[in-house]
Amino acid sequence: MQHRPYGRAGVQVSEIGLGGHQEGVEVGSGVAMSARYYRTDQERARIVGRAIDAGVTYFDTTYGCELASLGRVLQLLGKRDGLFVSAMRVDFFSLLEKEGVSVRAYTRREVEARLREFGFDAVDQFMLGAIDITDPVSTPDIVGEALDELGRLRDEGKLRFVGFSCHRPDYAARMLTAYPAFDAVMTPYNYANLVAEGALGDAVEATGAAWIAMKNMVWELYGLPVTALRRVAGIPPFEALDPTAPIAQLALRYVLANPHVTTCVPAMNSITQVEENVSASGAQPLTGAEPAQLDAYATAMKTGGGVPLAIAALSIDNLRVRRYALTLLAQELGLDPVDIDWAADNAEAAAAAAAVSVLHVAAQDDRWREVARSVATGPIERRRA
Repeated sequence: MQHRPYGRAGVQVSEIGLGGHQEGVEVGSGVAMSARYYRTDQERARIVGRAIDAGVTYFDTTYGCELASLGRVLQLLGKRDGLFVSAMRVDFFSLLEKEGVSVRAYTRREVEARLREFGFDAVDQFMLGAIDITDPVSTPDIVGEALDELGRLRDEGKLRFVGFSCHRPDYAARMLTAYPAFDAVMTPYNYANLVAEGALGDAVEATGAAWIAMKNMVWELYGLPVTALRRVAGIPPFEALDPTAPIAQLALRYVLANPHVTTCVPAMNSITQVEENVSASGAQPLTGAEPAQLDAYATAMKTGGGVPLAIAALSIDNLRVRRYALTLLAQELGLDPVDIDWAADNAEAAAAAAAVSVLHVAAQDDRWREVARSVATGPIERRRA
């Protein structure tokens, strides 16, 4: 595993980090928004432990339940030293605005809540999540107070660095330029979404901030990884797809070829995903036929308004992915919305049953028959790590 400087901080982190909130399904709303994990601590420990053994040191978390899961796993593994753990309050500024409470009190409350969930005394980084839902660039007093309180929490030893996440790279560039005190920024960046190569790259270079690249496999349709298309390779009209191509590795190699990137945070919810993702570290930039392989997947991703991608994604052993696939397919196939209690103990079984039902419907449609039948021939169930 290769390591890169975490911005200007004098810290090194692995260039491949572990994301993984794909396994958490969001429930609730507003401040009460949370997500639930459906992997046991032992299952997660096998995955996280293999990532650590492979040299991964950067761990990204989104919702509190994910941080809690990681904390329990690290305690189970007896590992914490040398790892860089990032926590977050999703929708930081929009939820602050809705609550109408003191900026300082809200900021402190959210950091300390993450620490309780994590089970350790400190996190390495605290992220202000999804800042572009509101317009914090235009509210310097609020941002300034939040940063000042985070500085106090840093002085108290509860965090080391402060960053923010943003789904619009151009807005992230404005935020970083306006508030260069941020240590890090996290935005989508992948083979099919190159917006971040513009103004954000310049802002990162100018400020010396770390840049965490997310959505490395989710190229366009939210929650649906392009790697799912391997399942339909060779089925018309996807003859150009190479099912043996290491698409995840190629996608990460493309991102890592950008020298401004500090680390990538692909989801890793199986040992297989860990092995393919970490294999991108230290590899050369794309050569020969490799860009064409990614081009073929990028083209396939957009085919049929994303319906084939969603059909293929039903086969992925991941509840969050299935949720997004079922939602898109219900809309595109004219079905009733999928009625599943995503917080229930039987959510995985209900989603698997819904996937089988939707595949049956899709197989009756001339447009999607071959794709649906190809996916239906494989398991639509939960596999173990």
